[in-house]
Amino acid sequence: MMKIIFIRIALPLAFVLAGCDYKPRAGGIENQLHVVVSFEDQSHVKAVIDSVLGRAIYTPAPETYFDITYIDPFEFSSVKRSHNLLVISVLGIPDTTVDRIARSMLPPAQLDLATDGNTQIFSTRDFFARDQVFSLVVGNDPADLIRGLRNRGTWLFQQYDKAFLERQKEHVFKRREEKQLSAELWEKYRWRLRIQHDYVMIREEPERNFVWIGRAFPFRWFSVNWIDEPRTKDLDQLMVTELVNDFPMAYYNKIRFSDVYQRAESVDFIGQKAWRVEGLWEHNKEVKGGPFISYVFYDEKSDRLFHLNFLVHSPGQKKIISLRQMEIMAHTFSTEAG
Repeated sequence: MMKIIFIRIALPLAFVLAGCDYKPRAGGIENQLHVVVSFEDQSHVKAVIDSVLGRAIYTPAPETYFDITYIDPFEFSSVKRSHNLLVISVLGIPDTTVDRIARSMLPPAQLDLATDGNTQIFSTRDFFARDQVFSLVVGNDPADLIRGLRNRGTWLFQQYDKAFLERQKEHVFKRREEKQLSAELWEKYRWRLRIQHDYVMIREEPERNFVWIGRAFPFRWFSVNWIDEPRTKDLDQLMVTELVNDFPMAYYNKIRFSDVYQRAESVDFIGQKAWRVEGLWEHNKEVKGGPFISYVFYDEKSDRLFHLNFLVHSPGQKKIISLRQMEIMAHTFSTEAG
């Protein structure tokens, strides 16, 4: 049976040695993912790479989280210091380009494993440049490598996504932020959130543990709802999707969440287990709609079950930038004193 080996911290010797020299800061477009793959390998692996790393959110038109660019190995030096870099090699299809790069990075033990059908998947930070995510995927034949990427694709995507959100946090709060509103929420409800400039309070219902803030141009809603001392603390996908889909009629009143293109997945969120649900919302009477994202998690420190929801309405415009900015806000959520 094929085994998939993935390493994020305990890296081979070649990876460690690469970190000894001073590195410049990564450059280029923040959400561009450069995939270095040989001409011989690309036709075999492109579909699975596009599937697992070219992930899109439906707004309702699909918008990708990362723009994938396939790079000829001879151009490797021109992209090696980009923010997001992936080198992928099928050893069983001989070439003199990416195979050489892969062999120079992997020690003999890992090469032997890859040759024996054990797909190697590595991902690390700051490899060729600071603020970079670099990954290496090596398999013996296309079938091995495809299975490896399908099994670990979500994990690999999250390495790039988490780093992107961390890098963008500085830009989102660079100018001004609503510190007074954030302080008021902490005093009232004992949870905090860094809030981007121009957000205002739309509605708060202390008796129902509900806070709703928003911003215009484009319209963005961000709400926090919670249950004190919940009876159920272990969440599964069915419970979470029911909670999320019941939410808008109870608190937003005039909109509903559609089950078309809806996606739920278990994720690591602010250091704890959570469920992330993304999908589409639509107005019950008017021709309005757009994308939404929810995070649902139990917070042991406060003994509360939280639901963070945010959505965008921006007809004819790109929505993913606004969604990503709100996702960065969500990742500043805390129930600890700052």
